[in-house]
Amino acid sequence: MGHIVVGTPGIDRFHLHERLIRTLRQRGHRVSLLCTSPAAQTFWRHQDEGLAKVGTALQSWFATEAPDLLLLHQDRTADAVLLQFCARAVGCRVLWTGDGLLPHTLQVDERGIDGDASCSRRGAGEFRVVTGEPDLLRACLASALAQTLPFGLPRVGVQVPPLLERLRDVLPMLGDNGVAGAWQALTSWCLALEPQPAASRPWVLPPAPFVTVLLQRPDDARVLLDGGNAPSSTELVRQTANAVQALNDDVRLVIVAAGSTRLPRFGAHTVVPAAAAAVAAATALATVTINHPLASIALLAGTPVLHTGHALYGVRGVATRVTAEQLTPALPTAIAHDHPTLRQRFLSWTFGYGHLWCSSTHPDHNGVLGLAQAIEARLAEPAHPMPPLRYRRGPAWPLAAEGRRS
Repeated sequence: MGHIVVGTPGIDRFHLHERLIRTLRQRGHRVSLLCTSPAAQTFWRHQDEGLAKVGTALQSWFATEAPDLLLLHQDRTADAVLLQFCARAVGCRVLWTGDGLLPHTLQVDERGIDGDASCSRRGAGEFRVVTGEPDLLRACLASALAQTLPFGLPRVGVQVPPLLERLRDVLPMLGDNGVAGAWQALTSWCLALEPQPAASRPWVLPPAPFVTVLLQRPDDARVLLDGGNAPSSTELVRQTANAVQALNDDVRLVIVAAGSTRLPRFGAHTVVPAAAAAVAAATALATVTINHPLASIALLAGTPVLHTGHALYGVRGVATRVTAEQLTPALPTAIAHDHPTLRQRFLSWTFGYGHLWCSSTHPDHNGVLGLAQAIEARLAEPAHPMPPLRYRRGPAWPLAAEGRRS
């Protein structure tokens, strides 16, 4: 069996990590956890006996332990990159996972996620050998529009670290990140609790036609790391409004806010909360964004996507990458020129093989098995192999319901 290291496990993904670690250990694998912050070390020490005590000698630890695989989830910080470097230096394979383009999916890639992913550098020609799966794509669209939740596995109780230990972690965070960092260190264990459904105000879309702008938070990692010279929300809306006005006086503009409870104002344009993103993207004449993941729902619905930043769906012919200043000439061209076969092939590969149907917040049995399967596929062949894991691609609904009827 293999030795798997979970690097920089996020406290906010405690449920996912706990379920995955339990499954891997049940299959005979050794699992270690490597934390790079004092608060994370304190938290995980009280949750799991597999916490590795490394200190600063990371290279020596990797050379001595010689793990088979390093798993990194979502964290694209310098600490994660350092762990990746140390692992590869001793011949240890690396697997990255992170939030997928659709809700309750995970990216899986050996190089990185989002702009660092190896699949993000593929051209249109590399998808010629992919067979389109229209049934899968229809199920993806239906699940995304219905905003269905997976039937998640039960959560285990969170062991709250003692107050004195958390206070000890405050000092280094206070020096590095000020009062906000110190408070985060003191209360970070709360991130492991079950997330509460986000409240959303009512919203109504225009009768049609309209162009949708998907806004993102300025601190979104996709914007910071992959956005390039990303326009501000105000600039993106202004340039899109100019493009819409040049397109047709009857076309409206719908702006999807970036998750804030208080909706911003953009003149007379319609502004809707983040909960409307899926429907607004799918039913628009076109969707404009920096690199919002839910633009993939527009692609599933056949809606043209124009984006200014680097994105997983940024394949020429699938979506159109432009600068904000190029939106006026590019918008009518994107609407007039469609490549449905390429788009279907790209989406079929992405949601059939490039993503796992495993929720980071509500992991279900099928999703955890798929994640464990992806890890085991990258390990050396064991002397006494375990029975193969059975993982089904696609959303739990409606594909699972259709499978039970057949």
